[in-house]
Amino acid sequence: MVNISLFGRFVPLQSLVPSDRSQLAKQSSLVNYQPGQVIFSRGELARTQAFLIEGEIELQDEQSARRLRSTDPEARYALAPGQRRAQTALCLKSAQILFVDRELLDVMLTWSQTGGLEARELSGDVDDESGDWMTALLQSKAFLRIPPGNIAQIFASMEPVTFEAGQIILKQGDPGDYYYVITDGRAQVVLEDPSGNSEEELAQLGVGRAFGEEALVSGEPRNATVRALTRCTLMRLSNIAFSRLLKAPLMREVQVSDLHAQVQLIDVRLPREFERGHWPGAINVPLARLRSLAQTLDPAREYWVYCDTGRRSASAVFLLTERGFDAKLVRGGVGVAQLTEAA
Repeated sequence: MVNISLFGRFVPLQSLVPSDRSQLAKQSSLVNYQPGQVIFSRGELARTQAFLIEGEIELQDEQSARRLRSTDPEARYALAPGQRRAQTALCLKSAQILFVDRELLDVMLTWSQTGGLEARELSGDVDDESGDWMTALLQSKAFLRIPPGNIAQIFASMEPVTFEAGQIILKQGDPGDYYYVITDGRAQVVLEDPSGNSEEELAQLGVGRAFGEEALVSGEPRNATVRALTRCTLMRLSNIAFSRLLKAPLMREVQVSDLHAQVQLIDVRLPREFERGHWPGAINVPLARLRSLAQTLDPAREYWVYCDTGRRSASAVFLLTERGFDAKLVRGGVGVAQLTEAA
């Protein structure tokens, strides 16, 4: 991991709080170059921000070329910033370049400069370590797909709520009303037997973990119960705010008629529905078990997700996107008449 002390030399990295610097450092790298090597080329898509740590380089565009040494005041700033490189960078004397994830940096800057204050003010009795939950939430890969302008609004729209150990935070079968993020304490997710006589633990959630999105995305009742294991403090976001600020940017839709060989279809219906008939080549990952089964999926694959109506699959797309998968929603679901292959 890159030493976070390096970030103090550069603008805007130096404005990040220590916890954000630590997280960004995990997504950063140091690369050494020798004279004559091209560091990046003009017109390239810039997935990173580049900073000159040591050495001397030349920045070239169509009209001119200029030299830059690591000791120059201008070296405090990113090299050729923007979505695409505006210049070509050529190594003149042995150089070391720091590359940081551009999108993650943008998210963190937006949060720290506009959203952090509102979130802390709303957090009420959350202790001084409340920044941990916000940093953990921003580490969710779903946030990299959300327009930066939405992030401050998300934090400003959240409100604090507290549950004592043993209290039910949300109940299986109830309608969805809020999206929750744990700021202190620990909670348990359980799947209740229809008879109400037994339950199965699906997961335990700690600080920074979010839940409650499935019902908000699908419009269906809660598919699990969440109970406080310890005294829990949470921030919650209303259904309306969730739909506008989080759900809408993540729902990328496709038509099943456009399916190609590189795509893996996921059927999120119940196993018995899947056994009765499913799209050829699809795999069954029931929505209720998606959190635990997602770890078996290949993060390098592209996934198109379907059910019969589009509601359950919309929830699955959100959950998979949260976990960094390239997931898209089959628009409108797949009609039962199209599900011809039996298991």
